[in-house]
Amino acid sequence: MSTASVGWRRVQQVTGGAIRPGGLELTERALAFCSLPAGARVLDVGCGPGATLEYLIQHGFAAIGVDRSTELLPPAPERDVGGLLVRAMGERLPLASASIDAILVECTLSIMENTDRALAEFSRLLRPGGKLVLSDLYLRQPAGSPALHRLPLTGCLAGAFSRQELALRLGALGFHMLLWEDHSAALRQLAAQLIMADVAPEQIWCRDDCAEPGAGPNEIRQALSAARPGYFLLIAEH
Repeated sequence: MSTASVGWRRVQQVTGGAIRPGGLELTERALAFCSLPAGARVLDVGCGPGATLEYLIQHGFAAIGVDRSTELLPPAPERDVGGLLVRAMGERLPLASASIDAILVECTLSIMENTDRALAEFSRLLRPGGKLVLSDLYLRQPAGSPALHRLPLTGCLAGAFSRQELALRLGALGFHMLLWEDHSAALRQLAAQLIMADVAPEQIWCRDDCAEPGAGPNEIRQALSAARPGYFLLIAEH
């Protein structure tokens, strides 16, 4: 098991299964807003160990979980969550077009290699009127975005957008934003929980070291201060 995987397993212990700020409470909030009928096909992109997938099954949805990591997917003996599990990247999903009622992308979009390609895949998969649920890091001060993205960062910080940037990308694919909420308090709460559990808060920001060689700690702190990362919940209709 890699060092990054060990770190995320420790974060999972703190969060209780859902490896992200807000946990299943934000998932519940999003699903209530979407008002999906029983039996709706819901795709969880970046399903990880399967906490959200299990939640979806328990609430009567036909759930499909996708993750690119064999280390985060539950081992075969533990995969009794009732839904279909697929190893795949968000940019290339092996599912039929217009076959999904809702897509959950929780703390996953920012670590994808090609955000535009992933969003295009979500657009392809959703049925007319389908819902896209995104929750992730974002940059609350757009003016600080260029300085942050010039740094050789890895993980969530490298792929974080401002609200305006994300809205433009979604609009270009025909998505209409129905809901935007700031949940930065959940990010702060998780950071406090990690500190209390003697886990580095950086584990929720980065899958591995936050930066490649070439970015000093002071430079990173200054860029973060200027961009003011936060956490959001977004729901868009296709």
